[in-house]
Amino acid sequence: MRKKILIFLYVCLLLSSSIQADNNKEFSLQELVDRGLANSPLIAAKVQEVNARYAAYKAAKRLTNPELTFAWGKAESYDKLEQRNTSEFVFSQPLENPFKRHYRIQVFERDWEATEYLLEYTKLELKYEIKNHYYQILLQKKKSELAKKNADSIAMIHRLISKRAQLGEVKELDAIKLHVESLRAQNTLNKIWTDLQLAKERLNKFIGNTLPPDFNVQGELEYVPLNVDEQVLLAEILPSHPLIKEKEKRNEQAQENIRFVKWQLLPDFKLIGFSKKELDERNIGLGITLDIPLWNWRSKEVAEAESLLLKQYQELRSIKMELSTETKTKINQLRLSARTLNLFTTGLLKQAEESLKIAEVSYTHGEISLIDFLDSQRTYFSIMTDYQDSLYAWNADRAALEKAIGEELQ
Repeated sequence: MRKKILIFLYVCLLLSSSIQADNNKEFSLQELVDRGLANSPLIAAKVQEVNARYAAYKAAKRLTNPELTFAWGKAESYDKLEQRNTSEFVFSQPLENPFKRHYRIQVFERDWEATEYLLEYTKLELKYEIKNHYYQILLQKKKSELAKKNADSIAMIHRLISKRAQLGEVKELDAIKLHVESLRAQNTLNKIWTDLQLAKERLNKFIGNTLPPDFNVQGELEYVPLNVDEQVLLAEILPSHPLIKEKEKRNEQAQENIRFVKWQLLPDFKLIGFSKKELDERNIGLGITLDIPLWNWRSKEVAEAESLLLKQYQELRSIKMELSTETKTKINQLRLSARTLNLFTTGLLKQAEESLKIAEVSYTHGEISLIDFLDSQRTYFSIMTDYQDSLYAWNADRAALEKAIGEELQ
């Protein structure tokens, strides 16, 4: 009884944790990545491809099935004085020459290993897409906050100026212009909200559409300076990139295939055991057959295999050059984004905020014109928007660099 109660409590705990997980509508970046890797149909398809290649490799180790022949007939002598039933039973087992068998198995093994590296690269691509769309959502959220703040500020000034216009303290035209500016600010906010919903839908696609419709993401766009050593990345980290490792395995596979084709010149064996009942005797014995490469020396197959090896070698060189160039490009973009962020954080943001506050106070007291106030408002909103764009660019460049080198930066 006690055991049943413990099992019941354990099941209830699992159900409660599952329900709590399903009700979770806010996700961190790591939770999104884990969820994407677990639910992406593209990853699931690649996993099945790896499983298929592994099954082919295991099957390549098995021996060829034996052959069994049974025949029955009736024989009679030429003088037709004697008749007798005849039968034939033949059992044969094909045996592949050991060198050819070894290299054939190696071809399948390299194919399986290369497919595993392709799976790792697919995961790398998925992580990049999830990170990129996650940063886009954070960007649009921050932009919506700025746009709402801008719209609320203009609306407040509009209400104030409308009252002053009714009292004849300011021109009616100023109230009309502020109303138009308020509508424009609200339209900008609506557009940002639309972009935010679209960014969420794009992210959900890479999560396998498993997120709730009203989900949200946790976190902020952050800037943490990185000390990126280009030589270390190119010399130590880049060679372990999944695409490079995959091409290296394809190169090895092509080399094994050449050896496999050449060793086909050594004939395969077939062991035979037979029992034949003939008209006047029974013949029982063993035999062996050989496939002698007398006319076909596999020259076509060897030429094709050698060309495939050269193709894989050139593709490997191309991948290395492409990833090296992409890594250098992303490093430069990351450094440029960092320099741009330094311009904002070393005083520009503070100056823009102080300038806006001065403009709001000055306009309400009639010290500056409406045009000057609106220019200050637009300048502040533009600077803050550019700052958020720069934060997004830095985070996106970092994610792109991690994809290029195949490893996360610390």
